[in-house]
Amino acid sequence: MKLCWGNTIKALMLSIMPITMISMDAQQVRKWDLDSLYYLAFDQIGNDLVEGRIETDKYYKAALFLKDSSNLAYALDLKGLDAYMRDEVDSAKIYADQSIKLFRILKDSTGLSTAIYNLSNYHEYLGEYTTALRYLHLAREIDIKMGNKKDNDPFYYNRLSDIVYSQGQLELSLRYLHKAWRAQHESGYIAYYLSPALHLNYAWIYSDLGVTELAEYHAKKAYSYTAEDSLLTTRSGALEVLSISAEQRGDMDLALAYAEKALELNKAYGDPYFITYSHLFLMSHYTVVNELDKAEYYANLVLRNMEPFERSPTFVVDMNDELYKFYKKKGDEARALKHLERSSEARRIINEVDGIAAMKQFDEEMENRYRELMKTKSRLQEEEINLQNTLLVFALILLIGVLGFLVLLYRSNKQMNAANEQLVRQNNQIENQKQEIQNQAEDLEDRNAELEKLNSSKDRLFSILAHDLRQPFNQIIGVIDLVEGEQLEAEDRKSILSSLKASVQSTSDLVTNVLTWSKAQFAGVTLKPEYLALANTVKRALLHFSIALDKKKIKVVFDIPDQLSIVFDKDHFDSVLRNLFSNAYKFSPANSTIHISAKANTQKKRVYLYIRDEGIGMDQYQKEQLVSGDQAVDSINGTFNESGTGIGMVIVRDFLRENESYFDIESKINEGTTFIINMPMGPEVNLRSASNIKAVQDFL
Repeated sequence: MKLCWGNTIKALMLSIMPITMISMDAQQVRKWDLDSLYYLAFDQIGNDLVEGRIETDKYYKAALFLKDSSNLAYALDLKGLDAYMRDEVDSAKIYADQSIKLFRILKDSTGLSTAIYNLSNYHEYLGEYTTALRYLHLAREIDIKMGNKKDNDPFYYNRLSDIVYSQGQLELSLRYLHKAWRAQHESGYIAYYLSPALHLNYAWIYSDLGVTELAEYHAKKAYSYTAEDSLLTTRSGALEVLSISAEQRGDMDLALAYAEKALELNKAYGDPYFITYSHLFLMSHYTVVNELDKAEYYANLVLRNMEPFERSPTFVVDMNDELYKFYKKKGDEARALKHLERSSEARRIINEVDGIAAMKQFDEEMENRYRELMKTKSRLQEEEINLQNTLLVFALILLIGVLGFLVLLYRSNKQMNAANEQLVRQNNQIENQKQEIQNQAEDLEDRNAELEKLNSSKDRLFSILAHDLRQPFNQIIGVIDLVEGEQLEAEDRKSILSSLKASVQSTSDLVTNVLTWSKAQFAGVTLKPEYLALANTVKRALLHFSIALDKKKIKVVFDIPDQLSIVFDKDHFDSVLRNLFSNAYKFSPANSTIHISAKANTQKKRVYLYIRDEGIGMDQYQKEQLVSGDQAVDSINGTFNESGTGIGMVIVRDFLRENESYFDIESKINEGTTFIINMPMGPEVNLRSASNIKAVQDFL
């Protein structure tokens, strides 16, 4: 039995179609992952027609919903491929035309090449070889212009092999297939579907050439490369080649077993086209073994189902050749003659299309153009290198000149600074030069402004240090003098040391705040914003106050949803929390409650953190100083006479401002104070991965 491989053209087209990478904006948050939908739909079309249409429609609707023109073009291309695999060739051509128009508007050359390539396959299926070649050559030109010739050579030569095979040119088809195989290895293009597809093509050609051993070798390779539940039509095609080889060796039981297994796979895939070919194989085998009743059963199935596929000349040739053999052996000469006439007419249509000579000429033209393109590219690269070298020399000369100018400028600037210092020291003797110094000072106004800002920050720092560090150090020195003079009783020593410890702790907090603030002022603020789980971050900060809160018997009421997150520099946020919790604790009386809660405004993408105490409160003037002032305020002792530095709220204001946040205060005298922190909202926290701090929960 000698069958054309028309029954595998559709399967091979799906197997070797170049997959196009879809360009995506990684910064844009999408409701669906369109890349995943594309590849899932593509794979399902090759494995299960029902699931393939479902996934293709899902991808198409997602692209429409998101108004994504690029993905819509690829979805239309996939819908055309799905329609083709269902033998709805007219619909396939319509979808292909729509996708081609959209790709042209989007100027997506990669997608355009793929869509035109597919349209070429649809025309080949209908026996329109001249049109198929024209579209194939157009896709080839686009690939060459984009520089993708090497990557797409395996697909291009395999398609040429298909077309000339359909016209009976087996040796030429084999030469093109050799080119496709070499191109695959030279390009390094590795895909799970390409190697089995090429092996299956080899198997069909060698089978028709009568080289049974090579046909079986490649068929087994094609079958072994495919997974159990994927590329079902490639697996069935390999089994059909093996059934022909078994028939040629006279092992009809094995031939029938292979054919039955191929039918089973084609039914699992669900395409009537492939199922009809499996019926044809079984009819042919049963005709050979003279079991004409079974052969007639499958012949009737073929005749019943072949009408939708009669637009394909290769299909018509295959069907009518085998039906002619069956009716001839059955003795029905009239029917045999009718099928012979249909087969001859289809062959005439195939052979009258003289596209092979044009194809050879175009292939040679493409190779010549590609070589010329490579020469031009090499010349342009050489010119670009020469231009880069020239620019490099020019840049080097310019750099040397700039460096020389900078050296002169530096020396001049250094001399000017020395002259200024000399003028300041001799100001009383050279009063007549005062106007000149003032003119020079105006020239340095911008630089002096920055220095004044730094001096102001320095004065603030020294003022805080002078005001708040003097007393604790005096206290420490006094206690040391008493201890050295052994003037303290044991009870007094314990009391004084306890007081000293509290003073040292307060001084430590002061130093921490001063260092944090001064680093931001003098070294500059380096922001490292990140997503922070609000509840857990606040809980961790509370742990540092557990002993102090227990000392005053202060209760904490905590109401922050676990899924809330914010966008904030972690070190800055820890410093803000530490100062706000310190204030709440400091001004809360014993046996009171601190309320900590949060809520989100999803429309404004903001999170509000509330820290409310039941302490001494503050008046309107104090609130305005804390919210809008940019200087440290005088600190007030707490309810247990705790002292402060006044710099804590300066740090809070500065760090909130740097992180695009701010705060407000609600307070009444003797009724308590609420700090409201307004911060940028982050994504919801994954509750399954959010850490739970048992120590904090037990404490709260």
